[in-house]
Amino acid sequence: MRRIKGLRFAAALFIASTSQAAWAGKLYKWVDDKGVTHYSESMPAEQKDRSSTELDGRGRVLKQNTAAPGPEQIRAREEEKLRRKSEERELEQQRRRDNALLNTYTTADEIEDARKRAILAANQARQVVETRVKSSKSRSDALRKQLEQATRGGKPAPHALAEDVEESERDLARLERELAQRDAEIARIEQRYTEDRTRFVELTSNPAR
Repeated sequence: MRRIKGLRFAAALFIASTSQAAWAGKLYKWVDDKGVTHYSESMPAEQKDRSSTELDGRGRVLKQNTAAPGPEQIRAREEEKLRRKSEERELEQQRRRDNALLNTYTTADEIEDARKRAILAANQARQVVETRVKSSKSRSDALRKQLEQATRGGKPAPHALAEDVEESERDLARLERELAQRDAEIARIEQRYTEDRTRFVELTSNPAR
């Protein structure tokens, strides 16, 4: 492989440009890791992934070769693809939600009426759980008092009574979690209908969107 560097290449080009028998081949111009510019008749195998410029015998640019992407560039491109796909999915989901909203309601007042009905039903379900919580708490408190009385003076706790106390406390904890879930559901309903109403107003105020 023939390589020409620096002034030698400039001289070679000068000679070629003044000769009627100028070389008809081409050269590759590329820069190594140390910033040194090289010229060669072909790209070295170990440098084939670098960016390079193809020159004719008179030093004119024939083609620019872009460097092969490195691991970081490949990773960045893949991340960009994933980001775009995610955005496209979100846009498609939003489009479907918008269509469903417009096909379900004709006015913002209809959304408000639907919100009130949903909140009413959710509150009724919550009240049922709340009543059960109060009942369970009363039972648990009563059993706890019985256990305290039964163990006064260092007496061992009756096995059946101790089990009843544990069971009642587990039941109370379960019902309290359910009550918290009902509260969270009511909050979600409020948020969903508020967002739906706001979006409906946006869509109907700007039909072109």
